[in-house]
Amino acid sequence: MKYDVVVVGAGPAGSTAAKFLSENGISVLLVDKSKFPRDKSCGGGIPVRGLKEYKYIAEKGLIESYSYGGFIHSPSLKYRGEVQRNEPFIAMVLRKKFDFGLVNSAIDNGAIFIDNMAVDDIEISENKAKVMLNDGTDVESRMVVGADGIWSVVAKKSGLSHNHKDIGISLFQEYPMSAETLDRYFTKKRLFHIHFNVKGIAGYGWVFPKKEHVNIGVVEMRRKLGSEEKTYLKEIFNDYIQLLKESKTLPSSFKVGKIQGAALPTCPVEKTYADRVLLCGDAAGLVHPFNGEGIEYAMSSGRIAADVIAEALEVDDTSAKFLSKYEKLWKNDFGKTIKLFLRISKRLGRKTEKLVKLISRDKIIAELALDIGMGNSTIHDCKWTIAKRLLYLRFKDLIHRG
Repeated sequence: MKYDVVVVGAGPAGSTAAKFLSENGISVLLVDKSKFPRDKSCGGGIPVRGLKEYKYIAEKGLIESYSYGGFIHSPSLKYRGEVQRNEPFIAMVLRKKFDFGLVNSAIDNGAIFIDNMAVDDIEISENKAKVMLNDGTDVESRMVVGADGIWSVVAKKSGLSHNHKDIGISLFQEYPMSAETLDRYFTKKRLFHIHFNVKGIAGYGWVFPKKEHVNIGVVEMRRKLGSEEKTYLKEIFNDYIQLLKESKTLPSSFKVGKIQGAALPTCPVEKTYADRVLLCGDAAGLVHPFNGEGIEYAMSSGRIAADVIAEALEVDDTSAKFLSKYEKLWKNDFGKTIKLFLRISKRLGRKTEKLVKLISRDKIIAELALDIGMGNSTIHDCKWTIAKRLLYLRFKDLIHRG
């Protein structure tokens, strides 16, 4: 088999790359080790900002519901920030339905899709790339896109792999729940909950209500993966469910079902390109360091990769030197935000109690903080508004003391 491009991994990054490449008349093979439709460990929240770039998501009915606000809780539960709007704040999806919809969009535009087929190896030569599938088939192409997750085979075989010393670990479950019960506990606005440092972990817990499901999970950032950590986090998850019951965020009759787990990258790989190879999404480590959200960055990286590959194939230059523009483009698009939040996450540490206390005092700061934290705005967009608001609060405190 021969194709212009082989895309390995059919999550949001790979499917998006395949869609945009196929739209340009480029022959694409999209391959994934799982049988589709398949579920994916994820909260399933997408910043509404991302929907403007990819309007076909809503047009194809892939949005399950919208949240119009939510609550941020401090580690001690003493402070709580609240935001409610008349416009959607976050779009919620069911990953099984969402990812399959993106795959079908790529197929509709001409991509060939093979599921339930793993990639064992890739070989890059001066004249071609060769992708070896686990059924013994070899596929020749001019380019390979690695969108096969944190444990990416493409990244490993091309020498671009992450060292994985520190990663995020999450446990979650998506529970069916009647619309009536969801209305009662989360209102028709489907207000979400974020609990910082839940039960002392360096991360957070979340409750994402959807149309007829509620997605609950915990994530601990920057931990090494091992059996002890998994057991420890499962205990935290069970404690979190109990906390949610006691605070009447969940019904007292709520029972824990089968818990799913996943690892996620906490920072980008050192290099996201090589001769005939580009990495996208989790394979490239492209997630929001503060909240772990990766769908929007995955799709954006897939779209940018498709643009660069189309140009590379047109001029017949698939060298690392030419493909390096891909990294420049994603860094210019959202890389600055990743870099900034990596610094903020390190400095914030256990200071989230003070942060939520500040958010709880002022609705404007609460809105800005949630917009920034959830990816709908950047600190650069809001820095002067935040500075003026902090000065206002400082002045208010001085007047009060006087």
